[in-house]
Amino acid sequence: MASFRTHLAVASVVSISAAAICVEAGLLGQSDALILFVLGSLAGILPDVDSDHSIATRLVFKLLGGAVAVLLMYVFVDRLHIALLLALALGSALLVRYIVYPVFASITVHRGLFHSLPAALLLALCMVSLALYVLQWPLQLAWLSAGFVCGGYLVHLLLDEFYSVDFMGRSLKTSFGSALTVFSFSSWASYSAMYLAVVAGLYVLPLPAIASRYWVF
Repeated sequence: MASFRTHLAVASVVSISAAAICVEAGLLGQSDALILFVLGSLAGILPDVDSDHSIATRLVFKLLGGAVAVLLMYVFVDRLHIALLLALALGSALLVRYIVYPVFASITVHRGLFHSLPAALLLALCMVSLALYVLQWPLQLAWLSAGFVCGGYLVHLLLDEFYSVDFMGRSLKTSFGSALTVFSFSSWASYSAMYLAVVAGLYVLPLPAIASRYWVF
């Protein structure tokens, strides 16, 4: 598989190129383009979050703990005393680090569900929901953010598949096909649930104008 630095570097190059194209096309301002570049770059390391002691896992859960703390402070800033607010933020960060992370590590397997196409699609829809209903971003920006997240995620999976090919020996390594799984009959229930969640998300979430013309439901 590709290294952490390779994943981050390639995802960053793809994301900054896509952001530049969007700016030139008039779809984004420069500040929004910077945000989407960061999202796409981070998504490029996200699939390895199921590897218990990887750099990606440590980084993602540190960012998650900080994000949860900041979000709670934002929500309760006018409702709680400053001491209680800081205690809540600290407690949430510790909860993510010492409870959520160990539980997540115990139930995930590297190159399992997170290394799959439906996982990339589902994460993109989660990004749309976060952007629309929490961050209050405009509809077009929300879907562009989903595209960058999904794109960065898929770049990671495709890189892993690329590194599964022994070009010198013109052969495939045993890991080939495990990084970008479309469906697995051994985990059919989990994959079916993810695909159903993707369809439900597309049905429930408001679509951008260009997409709504072609969505038949």
